[in-house]
Amino acid sequence: MVHYLKTISLMNDAPAASRCLLAALAALAAAAVAVAPASGQDRGVPETFTATTANMNPDGEDVRFSLLRWSSDDERRAVLDVLTGADGETGGGAGESEENDEIAALLELPTVGYLWPSSSGVGYSLKFARRAAAPDGGEHLTFVTGRRLGTFGRAPWAPPDAPEAAPRRYTVIELRLDSSGAGAGTTSAAADVAFDAENTVVALRDYAAAPVLFENVKRRPPPYWAR
Repeated sequence: MVHYLKTISLMNDAPAASRCLLAALAALAAAAVAVAPASGQDRGVPETFTATTANMNPDGEDVRFSLLRWSSDDERRAVLDVLTGADGETGGGAGESEENDEIAALLELPTVGYLWPSSSGVGYSLKFARRAAAPDGGEHLTFVTGRRLGTFGRAPWAPPDAPEAAPRRYTVIELRLDSSGAGAGTTSAAADVAFDAENTVVALRDYAAAPVLFENVKRRPPPYWAR
């Protein structure tokens, strides 16, 4: 790429016959600078959170949430449409065939990140990622996985005393971080799910009463190029 300032310098030292050509190159360089996006502007800055499972099977599993981006309003609305279609407005179950169709539709939606268990090379796609400011200066993060946690293992990720009702085919995860970027979280294996279509929100009902299933939650520093 022709450097604009260097081209201007060359123009000052060039013979008159060459200045027309250099002037044209300078104009092209200036135009390129004008339309070039700011560094990182078009790709976003990925965010990473780590945690350890607790009070459930598996216990002591290190996980990493790798966010490519946070869901847009339209993306959250699309996920809500799928989940309310599968669960119904009151959270009731659907027939197996209907639920399979709804989850297939969920998997086709854009992936905004991944949850990576440390003991497996297979990750879980995140179809919903939302953050909201907390009164204490922290953040509430909500994720929805395309497949239920534990799908690629022998059993769902759940507390030993979890209800024996048929689990959802996806998992809702809620993490609550303080102002330092540390905290804890739980999942829909231990709490019911609430849908707010008006505000395009998926959340866990009565989060405070649910057991902690993710501990040592931490926000990791951004990549070097975004610092």
